[in-house]
Amino acid sequence: MLKSIWGCIFGTLADEQLPPADRRSSESIASDIVTIILNADTCDLLQKQLKEEMYINGWSEAIAEAILHGLENAIKAGTEMAQAAAEAAAKSKDAAIGFMTEHPMYATLIALGILALLTPWALEILGFGELGPIEGSWAAAWQSRWYGGRVLKGDLFGYFQRLGMKWHWTF
Repeated sequence: MLKSIWGCIFGTLADEQLPPADRRSSESIASDIVTIILNADTCDLLQKQLKEEMYINGWSEAIAEAILHGLENAIKAGTEMAQAAAEAAAKSKDAAIGFMTEHPMYATLIALGILALLTPWALEILGFGELGPIEGSWAAAWQSRWYGGRVLKGDLFGYFQRLGMKWHWTF
């Protein structure tokens, strides 16, 4: 008992061994954590298993990012979730919808901000490049089919191309 009290006050004694550090990759650790999240039946079981995993492996930004990507991929793929994860996903969705309903102005501002971030990327994907329409792209086909290479002032194509030339994807 004294050994336990001593350990609480001054930390572990030198002769005590801590569990060995797991030398697995961040992706491997994150994969195990995502599996725990998706398969836990109760919140209590989820917390217990996550605490054990974190005690063994610790935490890093790389693990957090890999977990985020793993959960995102699982949700996009429609992976079946156990009760705890399904409840958390439903609560998150309800909270987002509730926020949007209660604060339509903030939701609109957030949506516009996201749109502003994604527009340069979308323009580039469509083929509105920095130096003009990208050969073989949708924009090049649109210009060829509807404008025959001659775009008039004020046309929608010209507007998109001007944005593509001035507003670049920076991420």
